[in-house]
Amino acid sequence: MTVAATLHRLASLPPAFWGLIAVVIVAALHHPQFLSLPFMMILLRQAAPLGIVALGQTFVVVNRSLDLSVGANIAFVNLVVSHAFWGESPAFAVIAAALAAGTIIGVVNGLLVTLLRASSVVVTLATALVVTGTGFIMTNGAPGNAMPALIKWLGRGRIDIVPVSALVWIALGMISFFILRKLVLGRNIHASGDNPSAARYSGISITWTLFVSHTMCGLYAAIGGILLSGLIGVGALNLGADYVLSSIAAVILGGAVFGGGAGGAIGTMLGTVLLIMVLNLLTVFGVDQPGKLIVQGLVIVVAAIIYQQGRRRD
Repeated sequence: MTVAATLHRLASLPPAFWGLIAVVIVAALHHPQFLSLPFMMILLRQAAPLGIVALGQTFVVVNRSLDLSVGANIAFVNLVVSHAFWGESPAFAVIAAALAAGTIIGVVNGLLVTLLRASSVVVTLATALVVTGTGFIMTNGAPGNAMPALIKWLGRGRIDIVPVSALVWIALGMISFFILRKLVLGRNIHASGDNPSAARYSGISITWTLFVSHTMCGLYAAIGGILLSGLIGVGALNLGADYVLSSIAAVILGGAVFGGGAGGAIGTMLGTVLLIMVLNLLTVFGVDQPGKLIVQGLVIVVAAIIYQQGRRRD
């Protein structure tokens, strides 16, 4: 491999890869304990719910779309799994109901976006409002705390020192990688996102791939909501509200470009880890919440600009 080819491959790596290297260097120089194995396991447990939601967001972003309802999806799933209605019902029935609810939200988004040809931003924002209102009606504004032990174990439990939620995230990351890189569906999603007109002339159903992308995003948001619910252990009306922008940020840091058909599971997972590490490192340095938001925004903007410029040069 020539030097030029090597440099080209390095330049094509997602921004999150270089960001992680920079964060690790800063942490090693100033707070080495930040990189200790126990602390890394804590970070993985924090990153897992967001990482799963971001994986689902990857499907729609790669396909030139967006899902702003993931936060409402997470909150609704939380209200479902913590509702007193379940009583002594088996935990698997509660989980199945939560997954079904989240998937239905994704299906509704997919139908509205594809059949009505409406803007995904408008549709998913409207869906978020409807889902949020439904959650308030369902709980009368008072979320429950009757959460099955299995869900708490999924969110908080460990196998040896490894968080169970991290294992779920890694498993879904492998599945997502396989779908996006190895299956015809994944190649069609990338083709539709890169050039919809060419994909349509090639016989690819743009409508179907977009519908499946939104459905997958709804399912992944539900899974992330279950893990996050298990982590906090109680019902909360506004749970996951910050996951909307954070999930999109992780996808962008992972190398996705709106309208470019780029992006993938591994990049998104790296982007999630980078976001969580940056936020925790800022906490170690004593930066307050407004400062964290500013830094997070700057990191995303710089990463998106650099990566976009690199793709244009290609």
